[in-house]
Amino acid sequence: MSYATIETEEKGGTGFIYFNREEHLNTVTVEMVDEIMKALSNMEENCKSIVIGGRKNFSAGADIMQFKDMNTMKAYEFHRKLNDLALYFREFKRPIISFLNGYVLGGGLELSLSTDIRVCSRDALLGQPEINLGINAGAGGNVILPDVIGRNRALYMILTGEKIPAVTAYDFGLVDIIAANPLDEAIRIATTINNKPENTVMLAKRAVNSTENKVKKDLDYEAALFGILFSEKDTQDRINNFIKRKGT
Repeated sequence: MSYATIETEEKGGTGFIYFNREEHLNTVTVEMVDEIMKALSNMEENCKSIVIGGRKNFSAGADIMQFKDMNTMKAYEFHRKLNDLALYFREFKRPIISFLNGYVLGGGLELSLSTDIRVCSRDALLGQPEINLGINAGAGGNVILPDVIGRNRALYMILTGEKIPAVTAYDFGLVDIIAANPLDEAIRIATTINNKPENTVMLAKRAVNSTENKVKKDLDYEAALFGILFSEKDTQDRINNFIKRKGT
């Protein structure tokens, strides 16, 4: 099956999803979310594991061009769309291993947080820069990130919007492994998992994710706050200025 925003492959019991919007730093669109979910659904029965990422960049976040003239309700619905993908990763019965190259920012970083194992390139840059546009995190940055790295480090990333290098991300517990070639390492891990008892792997993931009802509730609250911020003039001005700079 062909897609507009991703490329897929199945090999050795592993399904591969490559983000294919490199000219836009693999920023996430609604179409991309739909295609990733469709690809995962198609792979769920035939593949024992999934490897997902971008060859040059994982993702620089949501595509800001979508935010032009977005009102509160549309902003809430867009955020919910990103939440759907994050929850789909977490509820997917097969383990999902993300390989992180280049920019891993905003919604891109947040989506990686809902994968099961994160393998990071040494030269990757990670961050939550949404505050620079007057918006809050789009797919769990306020909900999942504090659980992963702790409240204070999460607030540091959220409130400063600074990008951190891979070694700092590893020290924070934001990524699990740093590798010279994260795709190769992700494949090695996937192959190891593929050789384990299939049902045990699936039930182990389900057991670890047994608190998902709280995550769903908190993500919806985060989405509501995201929508409210789109009623702010400062937010609209910052987004419009960003779009103007991109257009020049």
